[in-house]
Amino acid sequence: MNFIIATRDYAGLGFAIRLRDEGNDVILATNPTQDDRTDAQRWQAYELVGRGLVEKASLTDLMAKRESLRDYTWVWDFNHSVEENELLRSEGFRVFGGGSHADCMEHDRSACLQFANKYGLQAPPSFPFTDASEAIRFVEEHPDIAYVFKPDEGANYETFLPDSEDPSDANLELRMHLASVEQNRSFVLQERKDGVETNVEVWFQRGEPVFAFVALESKRKYTGDMGELAGCAFDFAWTIPLDCRAVTESVGRLYPAYREMEYTGFADANFIAARDGIWFFEKCERFGYNAHVNLFWNLNLSTLGEVLSSLVDGTFRPCFSGGFGASVTLNTKENPTGGKVIQFPQKLWKDIYLWDAYRENEHLLTAGYDRDGYVLILTAYGYTIPTSWELLMRRAAQVRFPYRHYRTDGNSVSIPTSPLRRYEALRAMGYL
Repeated sequence: MNFIIATRDYAGLGFAIRLRDEGNDVILATNPTQDDRTDAQRWQAYELVGRGLVEKASLTDLMAKRESLRDYTWVWDFNHSVEENELLRSEGFRVFGGGSHADCMEHDRSACLQFANKYGLQAPPSFPFTDASEAIRFVEEHPDIAYVFKPDEGANYETFLPDSEDPSDANLELRMHLASVEQNRSFVLQERKDGVETNVEVWFQRGEPVFAFVALESKRKYTGDMGELAGCAFDFAWTIPLDCRAVTESVGRLYPAYREMEYTGFADANFIAARDGIWFFEKCERFGYNAHVNLFWNLNLSTLGEVLSSLVDGTFRPCFSGGFGASVTLNTKENPTGGKVIQFPQKLWKDIYLWDAYRENEHLLTAGYDRDGYVLILTAYGYTIPTSWELLMRRAAQVRFPYRHYRTDGNSVSIPTSPLRRYEALRAMGYL
């Protein structure tokens, strides 16, 4: 089989490597941002990522000769390069992931909420602002309600979630944060709801649901649920029936929309599961986040290539094991310099998803491209959440590179985002 992995920031590097290891012909098609192109230091690091690991080419160059590549399946990691994606679709190419719908769901919060609300998925009350002072007055007028700060623009687009569990204390915490935000930037304040934060994903084939799984993640970068919100610090994933409550009350409500689109791909919903129903947060329809690595590396009983190809062909049949997959992100320091050796026993190669790396001679090195210091994702399988985590930590101890750090508390019951406690709560409320 032949695959082209279209990437902007190398999120799909690990998928390209796995597909190559399976014996497929693979090209990693890069389409960097203008910022990456014009910053000499970042461009040098960008060019290093993936070198010596997989064949690379410019997405622009591949698009120019696309007629000679009709026997390839084009796979989009994350949501980017929408124009190229839609052009390939319109010309009858085999395309998986990305596209205008997925990009809209991830990057246009208003459109996403409107889409979900149309089919009965309600979000917590949200209030838009462009002036921080006005927002502070609003929060002061509702002192017993906790809110989450979600920016639409700005330097980092960083969500701010107050640490305080007590609503009044969280309200005060948010006021202090609002006093420091950039002026004249649009953002929303969303009412914080009690319950269990959950992510459910359903796979569709030509509009029909064919598979579902749950992912419980912790986003704080440091052990103890401390530090900044990262994409995913660690997570657990397992399969669930399409007729369970977690599906029917979330993505299941959106089935009519996907049938109308004859959609093939992933559809997720991030929500709070509460005793009185669910509160919808967001969806991104994005291929390549940590939960997909977790699922494919730990629970998939066929090959990655077979799954992707069969989904596009319309012949997909789920072939995943029971039990639990666990993954953890291993980081170096922020704004790193590249060229640092990554060491681990060869037996762990099949359990690793590389993010910011290249090969030079016999050495695997960090490229220094990722500003947040993400280097790789490590995975492990277990029949229970605790056993999957214990194996994962034994493996993590064998991976070495300078300034290495990662979460070590995935099986803890004392942290606010404890997956064990969340799993127990979902079962107790009848969602699983």
